[in-house]
Amino acid sequence: MRNAILAGPTLDKALGLVRLGRLQARPISMQQLLPGQCVTRKEELLSLAESAPSDLAPLINPQKGTAVHLYVSRAKEVYASKRIVFHVLSSLLPAGAFLQLCEGVLVPSWPLYYAQRCSALDTLSQRLKLGMELCGSYSHLVAGDESTSCFYREANSTGKLVADYRNPRIVPACSVEDLSLFLSQAYYLRGGAPARFAAKLLLDGSASPSETLLALMISLPYKEGGYGFKDVELNPAVPIPPETLHLTSTDLYHPDCYLPAIQVDLESQSYENHLGRKALVRDASRRNDIQTLGIEVKDVTWDTVSHLDKLDRLALQLIHKEKELGVKGAASHEGKVKQPDNKARRKLRLGELLPPWPYEQ
Repeated sequence: MRNAILAGPTLDKALGLVRLGRLQARPISMQQLLPGQCVTRKEELLSLAESAPSDLAPLINPQKGTAVHLYVSRAKEVYASKRIVFHVLSSLLPAGAFLQLCEGVLVPSWPLYYAQRCSALDTLSQRLKLGMELCGSYSHLVAGDESTSCFYREANSTGKLVADYRNPRIVPACSVEDLSLFLSQAYYLRGGAPARFAAKLLLDGSASPSETLLALMISLPYKEGGYGFKDVELNPAVPIPPETLHLTSTDLYHPDCYLPAIQVDLESQSYENHLGRKALVRDASRRNDIQTLGIEVKDVTWDTVSHLDKLDRLALQLIHKEKELGVKGAASHEGKVKQPDNKARRKLRLGELLPPWPYEQ
């Protein structure tokens, strides 16, 4: 049986629906597209659309909506068509390279998708934002028309971007380890080199775009436009010791952006999730609990993460804490953060990592 291998914008939309739980994807053993194996004709797509899940059918129907984008194994399989756009994917790939949406319809797995997208993204910042989203629990949607949703997309004429990161959280598409392992085995894959480099800088567990921005700026090396803090963790599970359980409202705490070496929790205070009476009560209770563990809590608003001078001040406060605790290399850390060349790199990186995220302002 020939398979339709989704590519380009069609793939973006399908995987967006997978993130939302509206399409199911299961791993298969196929590792390479072979000649004659791929669907290339309109009639074949129409037949698959008839039996596909309702959310998927419009995406693969060449007679509805925009053109369908498909992968083939070689350029010789491409023919002139106004309704089908072909992309070539000929590499022998590691196990776990493809997922099946339904009988006859496949998509690249998340690590392969990440590599393919990285080859088309212009900057490291774009690759980092995509990777953090795939390894996090939030997703981008285009407001108003979920059938054309894409979890990584700029605002456009169909509506402004909104972020759906309310409870229940969206399950991460993959982990940093998943990406790194796949990319290390797909060494000659197009897009593999920039994806491998970006994957080394990613963190698991981001729950919002503002957490992504904060964590990247704090953790990136100096030469990549960050403050160079090591061992940063996003939303880790920090258990409450048995001897202090009677002092807290829960037995487990999840700091937003945690620096365990200096016992500091950077709490990302988005305006949407932290305003209102209930939110204020919740946050106050949570703060009291975490401080019972001896962890210092610092609130970080969007106003702070979007202004370099305020981020610089926050970083220097954290370095001051390093000095107080006698952390090795704290003085050197401070000197490097203050270097003009490193500050110039931070200004560039922050400018690239900022909007389009209009709902955060």
